[in-house]
Amino acid sequence: MEFCKHDIETESRTEWYNIIPLGDTHLGNIGCELKALKDMVEWIKNKPNTYWIGMGDYIDAINYSDSRFDPKTVSTKYIAEGNIDKCIQMQINDIVDIFEPIKDKCLGLLRGNHEETVRKYYHFDVLYEMAKDLNLNRNLLLYDTAIIRLRFKRALKAINMYDIYVSHGNIGGRTYGAKANRLGNLVAEHDADIYLLAHSHIKLAQMRTRRYFNRSGKYCKKKIIQAMTGCYLSGYTVGKTSYVEKMMFPPTDIGCIKIMLKPDTGDKHVSL
Repeated sequence: MEFCKHDIETESRTEWYNIIPLGDTHLGNIGCELKALKDMVEWIKNKPNTYWIGMGDYIDAINYSDSRFDPKTVSTKYIAEGNIDKCIQMQINDIVDIFEPIKDKCLGLLRGNHEETVRKYYHFDVLYEMAKDLNLNRNLLLYDTAIIRLRFKRALKAINMYDIYVSHGNIGGRTYGAKANRLGNLVAEHDADIYLLAHSHIKLAQMRTRRYFNRSGKYCKKKIIQAMTGCYLSGYTVGKTSYVEKMMFPPTDIGCIKIMLKPDTGDKHVSL
C-alpha cells in the first residue's frame, strides 16, 4: 500500500478540476486504439486544471515465451524480424513517448497485471523503467494499491482535501453486477472519497451518499464516487482476433471516465 500527497494551488472559488484515470492501454496489442489514446493525451495536455492517474497495463508486455503469446494479437511492429527479442523494451519506449507531453500532470502510476508478470517471471520492472524514462519522482510509483491525497489551497490556506483509492484491481467475471458489488465492498474496507479500479476494461460509475455529524454537530452529507475506469483495447474488431473474442467476454469500453472536483464546495461528479 502506498500513500501519495499532492498540494494544488487554486486561484478562483469557481474553478473545477479534472482527474483522469488512464490505463489498460495495452500498447503492443493489435487491438490497441492508438488514435483514441493519443487524442485523450492531447486533451489532458491542453485542458487547464487537469491531472491523470496511470491505472496500469500500459503495454501488453507479452513475449514469445509467455503462455499467453499469440502472434495474431501482436502489432506487426513488435514481431517484425529482429524486434521480437526486444518487444517489451520497444513498447516501453513507445508508451513513454505518448505520455511525455503530460508527464508533469501525472499524479502517480499503478502497476497492472501485465507489468507484474514481467517483473515476477522475467525480472524486469516495467513501472520503474517508465518512471525513469519520464523523469518522474519515485513517490509517484504507486505499485499495486494506493491512496492519493489531493490538498487544494488558496493563498497557502487549505480549502479542501480529497482521498482517492486507486488499484489496478483483479475483478474479472462477465457480469456488471459482480463488478459493482466489488466496488461497493471497498467502501467498507477503506476510507476515501473516490474509489477507482481498472483491469475489467469497462466503464462503470456509481455514486452513493454518506451522512455524518461533523465536529461541530452539524448533520452533513458526503458524496462518494466508485468507478471502473475503461480501456483502450478493442475486444472485437473485424479482421482481427483477441482473447476477448476467444473467451466470449463482453465488448470492452474504449476511453476513460472523468472525475470533476470543485474544491471550494467539496462537490464532485463523474462522467463516462
